[in-house]
Amino acid sequence: MSSPGPVIVLTGVPGVGKTTVAGMLAERLGGTPIDLSRLAEREGLIIGWDEERETAIADLDRLRDRLLEIQASSGGPLIVEGHLAADVVPPEAASFIFVLRRAPWRLKEELEARGYGPGKVRENVEAELLDVCLAEAVEAYGSSRVCEIDTTDRTPEEVVEEVLSIINGDGVCRSGHIDWLGCTEAEGLLEGG
Repeated sequence: MSSPGPVIVLTGVPGVGKTTVAGMLAERLGGTPIDLSRLAEREGLIIGWDEERETAIADLDRLRDRLLEIQASSGGPLIVEGHLAADVVPPEAASFIFVLRRAPWRLKEELEARGYGPGKVRENVEAELLDVCLAEAVEAYGSSRVCEIDTTDRTPEEVVEEVLSIINGDGVCRSGHIDWLGCTEAEGLLEGG
């Protein structure tokens, strides 16, 4: 039996490019993209519905167990994407951890264009402004393992190239260097502006 393939984690709020980048990475690396939210819904790993957030509530323990089963039977890399990743992918299973970021004022435009309701837009914009996904990743995996990538005004191909350069040891993995609150464009976003 072959050893499990590496797990590359892509996390971040909705609208930063996780799904697109995961698909492109999987293609380039000969791996399998796994969208944690879709996996939970497809396999019935849901424990309820959050009306306020307009989203399913995943059973994190069962989702983690299922992901580890998939990893054990896969020969190639898994590219696991979703904002739940820090709660689902155990530190020992994660080979690389990437937090994709997007300027909150641009993220707001993207989420509104997707038809998200005002509450869901606000929650995700605030989460991006306040580094929520970064903080969760650092807490789960440690700051030295987490690589933060700004996707604002970049093509998915450019983001994939940066991820691959870090995986190949040519690029620099950094976290904590993106500060949206210090940007003038962020003014008013926390007040609902």
